[in-house]
Amino acid sequence: MLECVPRPRRASPPGAHEQVLMSVSPRPRNPALAAFLSFLFPGLGQAYAGQRRLAAILAAPVVLLAVGGVLVATLFVDQLRNDLLSASFLTAALVADVGLMGWRLFAIAQVGFDRPRRMATIGLVVILLAGTVAMHAWAGVVVGRLNTTLGDVFSGSGYGGPVIDRPNGGPLNRPEYRWDGTERINFLLLGVDAGPGRDESLTDTILAVSVDPVAKTAAMISVPRDTGFVPLPDDSVYPDGLYPKKINELATEASQNPELWCPDLPPASAEACGLRTLERSIGLYLGIAIQFYAQVDLEGFAEMIDAVGGVRLCLPGKMVDPEYGGPTWPRVGIELPAGCSQYDGVHTLAYARIRKGWIELPDSTLDYQNDFKRAERQQEVLLQLRHEFASADIFFELPGLLQAVGTTVSTDFPRSKAGDLASLLPLITGPDIRRVVLGYPEFVDAPIDPDLNYLLIARRDDVRAGMQLLFGPDVALDGWYLGSESGGPPPADE
Repeated sequence: MLECVPRPRRASPPGAHEQVLMSVSPRPRNPALAAFLSFLFPGLGQAYAGQRRLAAILAAPVVLLAVGGVLVATLFVDQLRNDLLSASFLTAALVADVGLMGWRLFAIAQVGFDRPRRMATIGLVVILLAGTVAMHAWAGVVVGRLNTTLGDVFSGSGYGGPVIDRPNGGPLNRPEYRWDGTERINFLLLGVDAGPGRDESLTDTILAVSVDPVAKTAAMISVPRDTGFVPLPDDSVYPDGLYPKKINELATEASQNPELWCPDLPPASAEACGLRTLERSIGLYLGIAIQFYAQVDLEGFAEMIDAVGGVRLCLPGKMVDPEYGGPTWPRVGIELPAGCSQYDGVHTLAYARIRKGWIELPDSTLDYQNDFKRAERQQEVLLQLRHEFASADIFFELPGLLQAVGTTVSTDFPRSKAGDLASLLPLITGPDIRRVVLGYPEFVDAPIDPDLNYLLIARRDDVRAGMQLLFGPDVALDGWYLGSESGGPPPADE
């Protein structure tokens, strides 16, 4: 009987089992694609490459940072908006920017250089690393310049002047004042011509800006620079408590003799004395308390306009001023064409400063210019500049714009409230702001002897009635000539 003997099984060659496993394993991932995914978001490339644990470690901090930012922006921005512009927060943002850059660089390099097989892959990873460094360097420059700009703008010292020691950081005018963020707040916006060759700084632009953050209303009031007989804080300098010269000379005169005008300020506070005196006098003139000032250097103003690519202005006719000269205009005389054009800073400043000459209208009539029409044009330029800020190219123009603002603007508004101030800007620069020029013939009388001294004579009752109409019956006006017993400037026939 035959017995079936099973044939012995042939032994598998060494490594055959591993070859079978390798034949069913996934194909290697593309390092270049993985690096690009981690460039988009840390850990995404690791997840694509199958490194799930490392992907979670790289992604978690960035997710938490992004979610925290969204929560702050949606739930707590009103409570924290001032803190977001503080020096400590912006410094922390710089540190976070550097840390996030390092985190992203590691994520890209770890997966991109895992198994580089081609020079093209290595080149792409290097480009991604360089792009990451450039992105975070730009963000760092913007945050750093923002911090520097805020420090310069909110220095409250004027140009080159000393920082005044104000108790609790209050404004120059009223050191004890604290704005609660809801009450009406009034600013004095000053345009100062202190260009080369000037022996003194004249206040060529005087604008009072009043904002009611609750009612969401704002008003802009221009005081012509030739206005005379404005009230002074007291009668220590002029016995009748009135300033007998042009208002644009007041700050300079006070700053040249601070011991007389501001005996309570430190001896080195000459410029602060001029600013405070002008601020208080304008407040008395309008019947409102001026809490803060903002000072703009006119030469720097032109640079700020250039930083946003210019301003679009529309002229009803050719504007001609044969005598024009200014801080950025070395020649004498200027012509601006009719129609709408995009103006650079030099020509925009000329449009805002021209106070003589004429506009040649389409029917060949000449519309002669004066200080009152100039004030209207200044308001127009400020509002138009707001549109240019809103449409500015953030990537290319923001760093230069921040630098220009920092060298142009100075205010005694506290930096600790910078976020609240930023929230008011849409009201201040919006199209619905109410505007008025306290000019002739509504609010001032013509000069008695214009050839000898072109001094506009303010009219108390008309100014007060105009301010009451502007602010409404609910606003109690106060302050006209409180520094003396005078009822106002002398009549024109005296």
